[in-house]
Amino acid sequence: MQGRFRFLPSLIVLILVLATLGLIISRSTPPAITSAVPTGPQQSFHRVAIVPPGMTSPFHVSIAEGARAQGAKLGWKVEVQATASESDTEGQVILVQQLLEMGTEAVSINSLQSEAIVPAVKAANAKNVPIFIHNSLTPLADGIVTAYIGYDQWRGAAKLGEYTCGLLARKYDTTPEQAIGKVYILLGIDGFHAHRRTQGYEAGLALCPGVKVIGQQTADWDREEGATVATAALQQTPNIDVFYGNSDEMGIGAALAAEKLGMKINKDFFVVSIDGNSPTLDLIKAGKYTATLGVDPTRMGETVIDTMDKVLHNQAVPQFILTPSTIVDATSVDDYIAGKTWTTPVVGSPELDNGLPSGTGDARGGPVSTSATTATAIP
Repeated sequence: MQGRFRFLPSLIVLILVLATLGLIISRSTPPAITSAVPTGPQQSFHRVAIVPPGMTSPFHVSIAEGARAQGAKLGWKVEVQATASESDTEGQVILVQQLLEMGTEAVSINSLQSEAIVPAVKAANAKNVPIFIHNSLTPLADGIVTAYIGYDQWRGAAKLGEYTCGLLARKYDTTPEQAIGKVYILLGIDGFHAHRRTQGYEAGLALCPGVKVIGQQTADWDREEGATVATAALQQTPNIDVFYGNSDEMGIGAALAAEKLGMKINKDFFVVSIDGNSPTLDLIKAGKYTATLGVDPTRMGETVIDTMDKVLHNQAVPQFILTPSTIVDATSVDDYIAGKTWTTPVVGSPELDNGLPSGTGDARGGPVSTSATTATAIP
């Protein structure tokens, strides 16, 4: 009997050891982690980019601000990258390529030279990344652009031309059709933007054939250069009635230059331009500027993000999206600032750099309608 139980103490000890080890293991093993499945609607995070030609103009700053604000509402990261010089198109292409390497999911670019950015568009195409062009409806010769977002530059400028006829009619107490006067044009850096804005303005002036363009010169989209060019023009022709700038910044330079020479704005001379930037609006409110073609860059930036959102959610968008433009002067500046003049973007059409009104076969130089063709709402 004794031999039968002689291993019992050892067996009891073994059982106790195993039990203790089991307890230790059970206490040290973490519980299984399970992934909680979120309920309710979820907002997707996306990283997108806006690439303007530069950030020296308030116009491009406002585009970026609008895009960032709209992106923030969606929970997105909106990168804004720009070259130091607006004419550095090669640098723009490099920026887009770098953004693509960083995993950016969509890019919108605005360039002064459409053909120069084709390599950037092709780089995005190669990675199947949607690429957009804002502030332009002028199609590229190559590459696939997901959507062009912008206003009709030719027809917008033509509205300013006709508006100029009205200004000079009031100054010389006649009808717009019988108006007379001298106009000087401040050109942007050569490219399709400057072409369309100059051609459209001159077409609008056809309403008043007695008004003559007595000169034009490039002022590089820059305020200081605008002042320099305007000063030289006034020294040569002191009685210029109207300065027209392809952009607000050049127009502001002309206004400052003329006042420095003793001329009174909206009495001795007028200044009209294109953009609708905040500094210009402040001057209009203060009675120190005549009018701008307001294209609402902030809301244009919002439209870019809204369009990207649709594309990233596999929704179809028109390839050409037309944003509104309107003449802004002392009578309408408050409504413009409040957003009352903004209308929902509609389906647009290509704006070719061909000297002709957008979407029509009208010959250049004759009176044309400044209204866009029939608009179709975007679904």
